[in-house]
Amino acid sequence: MHLFELCQWLQSTSWATGIRESLNLYPAIYTLHIFGFVIMVTATSVLDLRVLGLGLQSRSISDIAYLTLPWARAGLIANLTTGFLVFAAQAVDMFTNTAFRFKIAMVLVAGLNIFMLERAIKGNEGKWQEPGKTPSTIKWSAVISVLLWFGIVAMSRVIGFTGARE
Repeated sequence: MHLFELCQWLQSTSWATGIRESLNLYPAIYTLHIFGFVIMVTATSVLDLRVLGLGLQSRSISDIAYLTLPWARAGLIANLTTGFLVFAAQAVDMFTNTAFRFKIAMVLVAGLNIFMLERAIKGNEGKWQEPGKTPSTIKWSAVISVLLWFGIVAMSRVIGFTGARE
């Protein structure tokens, strides 16, 4: 079975049809998707800004990671769940939408980036936690993270203007 056929099947399931045709369910799920995204992006942005030395410098990067990453994970879980439901309701339109494909690619790269940043923080705890001692590769990771999240937001809006219901 090809991916397109899988999308056709998924979109035609009774529960996906119910979501799509409901006056309130699709908007409610999509609203939860946005809330999850806000939680996740806020948490990662706080960490990214700390890594870049642009805030919370009185706290170590490890402390900020300890406080923000559980929120980022919670937002990610909310987004994966609600995102799948939103996708299922419009699977064919989403699958064929170039902006959606770019968005998903950026989400995957952003997820890999935060995973690598978290490992670097845990592996170097205390070695470069003070302002001015953060390695440039870690700072670039934070810059890439911020740019990816802005790109994801932009692609989410482009999806809405290119035919899919977002």
